[in-house]
Amino acid sequence: MHETETWQNGESKILKLALGNKRVAIAVLGQALLDEGGIGAQSITIYYTCKEEAVQLWRIAESLGYANPFRRKKHRNHFHYGFSIKASIRKELYDQISPLPNPMKNKVFQHLANRRRNANQRVKGETKRLVLRSLATESKTVLQLMLELDIGASAMRRHLSELRRHGLVNIVGKNKTAFQKSRRTGNLWKAS
Repeated sequence: MHETETWQNGESKILKLALGNKRVAIAVLGQALLDEGGIGAQSITIYYTCKEEAVQLWRIAESLGYANPFRRKKHRNHFHYGFSIKASIRKELYDQISPLPNPMKNKVFQHLANRRRNANQRVKGETKRLVLRSLATESKTVLQLMLELDIGASAMRRHLSELRRHGLVNIVGKNKTAFQKSRRTGNLWKAS
């Protein structure tokens, strides 16, 4: 295949196909999530070191109404380019590409897709009691706790910080067995 066949007006054939067909666009976006996506405790992101590839993926996601603004972020001695998936659209995307082949990524994506603010109102102090009960038996990360208790990551961090201030929990190490290399720096929490 000649370069002129692949690139016309700066657009690849894949981009043209994806922009013209929603199912192709979702398939391309889903594969990008599997390859380079970050399905984290608070967001779903796609970042590449190649700006051109990231821009084309963003254009595909943007055409579906799924993408937040394109961004550049510093990573060690170079930049990464990409975007995050809009929170309001996560469920729609999850329903179209699930289940993911990685069970842990699938579980986190499903949690983010199904989260609704204030959906799990508990009585005052109940979440902290549940956290302490869970951490009494084994150490866990914020991600593990948020999935177990069906709570958002920022709320879980607030609860842990408050419990730590009162001397009820401590950080006991790092999660060296995480499914994803980037998660192996996550703190392990344990009840004191």
